[in-house]
Order: sequence, then structure tokens, then C-alpha cells
Amino acid sequence: MSSGDSVHTELIETQYRQARNNIIIENACLVFMVATALLRTDWRIVAAWTAVEVGTQVYRQFRILNRYAAGIPAVNFAAYWSRHHAIYQTTLGLVWGATMFLFAHPGDPISVATTACVIILLTAGAVPGQSYNPPAVYGYLVTTYVPLVVRLLTFPGIDYHLFAVLLAAFAGALALMCRLQAESFAAGVRIRYRNVELVDALRAQTEDAVAARAAAEAASLAKSQFLAAASHDLRQPLYALGLFSATLESLDLRPDAREIVGHVKTNLDALESLFSGLLDISRLEAGVIAIKPETIATDTLFDRLDHYLRPIATEHGLDLRYRSDGSMVRSDPALLEQILLNLASNALRNTLRGGVLIAARRRGDAVRFEVWDTGIGIAAADLDRIFDDFIQVGNPERNRRKGMGLGLAIAARSARLLGTRIEVRSQPGRGSIFHLAQPLTGAVALQAELAADAADPIAGLRVLIIDDDPEVRDAVAVLLRQWRLEVDVVADGTAAIARIDSGGDYDVVLTDYRLPGVHTGLDLVGQLESRAKRALNCCIVTGDLDAAVIAAAAARGVPLIHKPLQPGRLRALIAHLATKSADRAGAARLS
Repeated sequence: MSSGDSVHTELIETQYRQARNNIIIENACLVFMVATALLRTDWRIVAAWTAVEVGTQVYRQFRILNRYAAGIPAVNFAAYWSRHHAIYQTTLGLVWGATMFLFAHPGDPISVATTACVIILLTAGAVPGQSYNPPAVYGYLVTTYVPLVVRLLTFPGIDYHLFAVLLAAFAGALALMCRLQAESFAAGVRIRYRNVELVDALRAQTEDAVAARAAAEAASLAKSQFLAAASHDLRQPLYALGLFSATLESLDLRPDAREIVGHVKTNLDALESLFSGLLDISRLEAGVIAIKPETIATDTLFDRLDHYLRPIATEHGLDLRYRSDGSMVRSDPALLEQILLNLASNALRNTLRGGVLIAARRRGDAVRFEVWDTGIGIAAADLDRIFDDFIQVGNPERNRRKGMGLGLAIAARSARLLGTRIEVRSQPGRGSIFHLAQPLTGAVALQAELAADAADPIAGLRVLIIDDDPEVRDAVAVLLRQWRLEVDVVADGTAAIARIDSGGDYDVVLTDYRLPGVHTGLDLVGQLESRAKRALNCCIVTGDLDAAVIAAAAARGVPLIHKPLQPGRLRALIAHLATKSADRAGAARLS
């Protein structure tokens, strides 16, 4: 059904819903007409006319309204009853128009006046009540006023003639009023239908949006489940390859063999960078990163950044500078360092000449960290999307040396966790400025210069490796023994428990999460700590990206890092865990 048909149907239904109100008015006029006519007209004429008028009402009630209520006919319902209503009203007008010939007498002006008044009252009331179907009103006006006017014109006297003209004009005004009111009714119904259509369209769009969101969430869940399921199996051989390549580099190889090993290591580093980026995104989306604000000295923070960034700047032949006034900030040191490291690494990769400046400037009660570069710059149209995943506006060829397009996305998510956002200004061809703010604190930095220990800090440490992958076990064992560590390797939790029960005393325990049998890495850590004669420094080393695993490790306070782990990071991890052990031992001596 078209919108026009719907509007017409609605108007006709409204017309018939008001039919009983019209009957009340009509019967009131009928009683008045009969009462006044009997005073001046033969009662037989009045009775005959009354029978006809009552007959029309009976027909309307039992033939028209009952059939309408029953929904007859089933086809072209609105058009049928619109036409039927017009025919009925035209016929009814003839009945009432005849009263001017039956009850109005030229020598009795009162009879003329009362008859005319009843017709005027009926027709004036019909306009607001029946304008939903204008043809019915027009027919009703014609068949009531034409007999009225014609009869008045036959009466002698100019007064009757002028009255006839006045009634003709009044009939025309009623017809015009009917047309305007019908247009208003139709417009109101059209607006209502239009609103219904808009609401339906909005509801459909909302349902589509909800469905799209559900699909996106399902896709995101599927992605996370895939990463969780596949990353462990993908990282295991990658982890082993990285360790074997590090071992190969330490051997005395021919120049061509060393070059091949270098290429292998470069590609492994690219894969490790991609996995690490995906891991960081997964951890941020999982909501398992707990913010641990501390007082941070900007000078110390910049020293740590320089340790990572200086080799990159040297490799690219770029100038790397820092500017700090010694301010102290309140922030999460790991997240803030990661953000600045990602911003600065991105700046170095996209700068061909010149350099990068990392600055900390006081701005009121905050410190603004800025990363300036003289690189390729970013077009204004790209500024809103550079923080999206896998977006690299300056790397259409997808050169892996320029990153994977995750650094800025990770930095933006991390900044939101710190309660701030990364701002950027850029000019193509001249460079970019990225900056974010952290609250200034009045704490005083303690400058403690510790004597450097010339000896290797990890040499001689006892390490237990638990992993069900023989390639990983062999690769880790070979590498750690080259670093002069005492290494035991086992394949499952049962063997690890047996080592501890037999008196095995280890400085560091590194275990995979997914192990054969009933143990997971977390379960095993709990059992080992309960059986050991002293506190163990345990860490989960896994390729599993499952958010639930990350959250469980965080809740237990067990460090968790992900494969593939570069040899440098593995060495730093062992040194860090061994330092915790030394700190505990020192505290025990002092207590």
C-alpha cells in the first residue's frame, strides 16, 4: 500500500469512527424539526417525512455501520466506503433539503426561519465532523442548499430573495472551509505516517547498527580467540629461532655465513616486533593493565629512553637530543616510557635528515612531554587516522624497517589509561610535534650513584627452564650456558616439582604456561613456591595472548612476558628477577 492510500484509509476510518457523534446531532435536529413543523404543517406530511428520515438512519446503522465494522468488503475497503459515504450523505441532503418545500410557508416567516436554521445547523456541524471525506460534504451541501435557495427564490418579497443569496454564499463558504480542513487533516495524517516511517527507518538503522556492533564484537572476540589459540604455537618456533640465531652470531663464522645470519635475525626481529605490537594491543583491549603511578624523574626517564633510542639514531645518522629541567612527574613509569619510546621510534623511522628532540617542559601544574622531528610530516587529512591500527601514511610500500603501524595506536591507548591524550601538529616536509601532559609533583629526586660492578651480574645464576617444546628447551639451554649460567631444563610440571623436592635451589624459574598434564604455568608456580626452601623468582614465558591468562597472572602477581623473547630482553629479565632475589636477601639480613 502506497503512502497516499494509507493516508486515505486513515481518513475514512476516522470519518466512520465519528459517525455516532453525527447521529446524536442529527436526531436532536430531527426532534426540533418535527416539533416546530407540527405547529404549522399537516401531521401526515410530517409523519411521512419523519419515516423517511428515520429510515435513512436505520439503513446507516444496520446496512452501513455494521458492514463497515465487519470489514466488508475485503478488497478496496477504503475506496468502497468513501464512495458509499458520499452517496449516503448526498441522499440525506435531499431528505433535509425537502423540508423547505414541506415545512416552510411563504406567509409564515417563522416556519421559514426555523426550517432554514435547522438546515444551517446540520450543514455547519457536518463540515468539521465529515471533512475527512470532502466529496460526501460537497454532495450534502448541494442537495440541502440548492432546494433551500430555489424555494426561497420562489417566495414573493425581496427579503426572501436576499436570504437566498446569503444562504448560497454561506454554502460556498462551508465548501471552502471543508476543503481547507480536509487538506489540514490529510497533512496531519501524512506527517504522522512520515514520522512512523522515520521511526521505523531509525529503528531499522538502530537494529542494523546493533547487529553490526554484535558482528564486530564477535569478530573481535574471534580475533582474540585466534590470537590466543595460535600465538602460542606460532611463537614457540619463533622463540627457538631467535635463540638459535643469537647463538650462531656468537660463533666464529665465515663472512658470508655471518651475513646470512644477520638477514635471518633482521626478519626475526620484524616478526617479533609484530607479535609484540599485537600483544600490547591485546593487553590494552583486555583491560588487564593496572596503572601504578609513581614519582618519576624526567632525567632518569630520558636516560632509559636513550639506552634504546641512541643505537637507532646512530644507525640512521640522525641527531638525537633531550631537554629537561629536572622536573618530577606522577605517572606509571612503564606506560609513560612505552608511549615516549613509541613516539620517538616512530619519529626516527620517518626522519631522513636532521634529528629528533625529546623534551619535558613545565606547563602550569603539569609537565608536557614533547617529541619533535624534522621528518616527512603528516598531511592534515591524515592526522585523524594516524592513531588507528596498522596505519602508516608514509609507508605505502609497507617497508618493515618503518614498523608495522601499531606504535602510535598503542601509544594512544596507553595515553588514555594515563588520563591524557596525545596531541600532534605537523607540516608536510618540515616535521611533526607529538606531545602529552602528566601532572607535576614536588617530590625531590634522590641522586644515588652506585658503584658499577665490573663482573657479569648474571654469571653463575641457577636457572630452571620448564617447557614442553624440545627445540625451545635446547635453544634456551645453549644460550644461557654461553652466558655462564647453571641451567636445568625439564619438560613438564612433574619433573619440575621433582627437581625442587630433591633439593634443587634456583635463583630464577622460567616456565611456559601451557604444559602437558594437569599443570598450567600458574598452577605450577604456586606448587613450586610452596615446596621450595626459599622464595622463588618465577616468571611465565608464553606465546599465549588469551586475555584471561594475562588477567590471572596479574591477579596472582606473577610476571608474565610473551614469546618470542629477544636474547637481550631474556638477559635483562633474568637479571631483573635475580635482583629481586638479592633485594629480599638484603632485607632479610637487615631485619
